[in-house]
Formats: sequence, structure tokens, C-alpha cells
Amino acid sequence: MSTKTTPAVVIDKCSKWYGQVIGINEVSLAIDGGVTGILGPNGAGKSTLFKLLMGRLKPSSGNVRLFGVDPWESTSPYRRVGYVAETEKLYDWMTGHDFVSTLARLHGMTREEASDRASHVLDFVGLADVQNKEIGKYSKGMRQRVKIAHALVHDPDLIILDEPLHGCDPIARTSIMSVIRDLGAQGKTVLVSSHILDEIERITEQIVILHNGRLLALGNLHAIRDLLDKHPHRILIRAENPRKLAEYFVPEDPVYGVRFAEEGALEVLTNDLSAAHDVLPRVIVDSGLKITSIENPDDNLEALLGYLVGDAS
Repeated sequence: MSTKTTPAVVIDKCSKWYGQVIGINEVSLAIDGGVTGILGPNGAGKSTLFKLLMGRLKPSSGNVRLFGVDPWESTSPYRRVGYVAETEKLYDWMTGHDFVSTLARLHGMTREEASDRASHVLDFVGLADVQNKEIGKYSKGMRQRVKIAHALVHDPDLIILDEPLHGCDPIARTSIMSVIRDLGAQGKTVLVSSHILDEIERITEQIVILHNGRLLALGNLHAIRDLLDKHPHRILIRAENPRKLAEYFVPEDPVYGVRFAEEGALEVLTNDLSAAHDVLPRVIVDSGLKITSIENPDDNLEALLGYLVGDAS
């Protein structure tokens, strides 16, 4: 585990330019222990940030420290790092066990140690029953999990996961999320990127939000959400009689207005989403109307970015 005095990751005023294109711009971060979600839309700079941490790119300005060491001066920190890139080729003809144990051997383990360690991490990610099956026969979720096992085989202190849930089915996503949470609970430092707010929210409350290469926000996701309550929120309710339902919502304190969306839908407008959801069950029961769906259209990354960009401008 990383020391208490030296964070696993320190990024100091780091920028990376690709000609005239900005990858990341003046980003500063210090991260140590637990799971941190790196949130941002496609093109926000998430992969650039990870490639800088992994020494695949050199900063145009500023610097990166892993466990207090500049990886461009010494590669020693990478012995303590496990990395899963968003896209990479796998050896489809190898079994999962062979694939993971081969990397363990490259880390200096004996054949027996490598085999035991590979079996351990494959069991940890839920692939024990298919570890002797060729990777080419794995589903997308299984391929992602074997990549994670591959990154964990040398027991790293820092694990960097670039969009590990991308393209996975719901069962695989749940399994991978559980693995990530377990790693954080063990005291590992885990960085996991996504462009989907719900994915990160199910893994961790600690987030970093990137937008157009800049650090837009960092901290506790729920605390950041609480700051947004001054902005209007919408609750979209589909009901058998939205006009009748509107009559029950209008007198409620958290509601400052209603409007009718597409046919069969009522938009409830509020500045306090939590309070509105508190009264929602009672109002629906009192109305006696059949409700087919309830959605929060503003409860997504795009809306969150819109609010934060608005605050920053």
C-alpha cells in the first residue's frame, strides 16, 4: 500500500497539447486510497490523463508523480501500477489462466507462483470457472474482467481502469463494479473513468470531472449535486391523466411549476429535487392515478456539466 505521506498520484499543473489541440490543460490533482471516478464526456481528456500517468505520453508542461517519483526519470513506480486500457488486443488463442500467468512470470514470479497468483486473481474477478477456456471464446464482459485480472496479478497499489464497463452487459457491469469496490475497500488507489454518471455513482462518491481538458470539479459527488439545487430540476411523470395529476402537484412547496410534455407526460419543476421526491409518493397515492414511469431528465452527466460550466462562466 502507498505511504500516508506520499500520495499515489500527484499531477501538478499538467498540460498536454497535440499540435493546436488541447488534451488536458493545467490540471492539478492529488489522489491516494480508495476509488476515484474520472468523469467526463468523450473527448474530455480522460484517456490523455491516464496515458500521462502511464508514461505513454509526456506532459507538454507540468509534471506527474507516482508514489513521489517522476516516471520519466525512473520507471520503478510502474512495478506498483496495474493498468487496463480502453481498447487493446488480447491473445485470443491463450486461455485466461495462461494469459494472466504469463504476465506474472514477466514480473519475476516462478512458474508455480505465477500459476497460483493467476488462479487467485481470476477467482477474484469471477472467472475461476472459465480460466482454462480460450479468451477468443469469452464474452465482452469476460474479456474486460480478464484484463482486470491481468492488471492485478502483481498485486499493484495503484490500479488505473479506462472505461472498464464500456460495451458490457448489465450482469458483467454489476460484477466489474463489485470488483472495483472491493479493490477500494482493500485500500488500493483505484482510478476508473466513465462518461456515464450512473456507472460512477454506483462505484464511488469520490469524483473528478473533466471537461474540454480542464478540471471542472472534484470531491464528493453528492456534495456537488447538493450545490446544484439552486438550479431548476425536472421530474418527468407519465400518467393516465397528467392534467389531473398536475392539480395535486401545484400546491406542494418544493414545486414551483408544472408543464405538459409529450402526450401522457407531466413535467414537475422544482429547485429542491430531494424534497420533491419526498412528497412524490404521497401526491401520487392521493391522486389515485395510474403512473407508468418516473424519470429525472436532468440526472445525468450532460446536465451536471451544463450546471457546472454555467457556474464557472
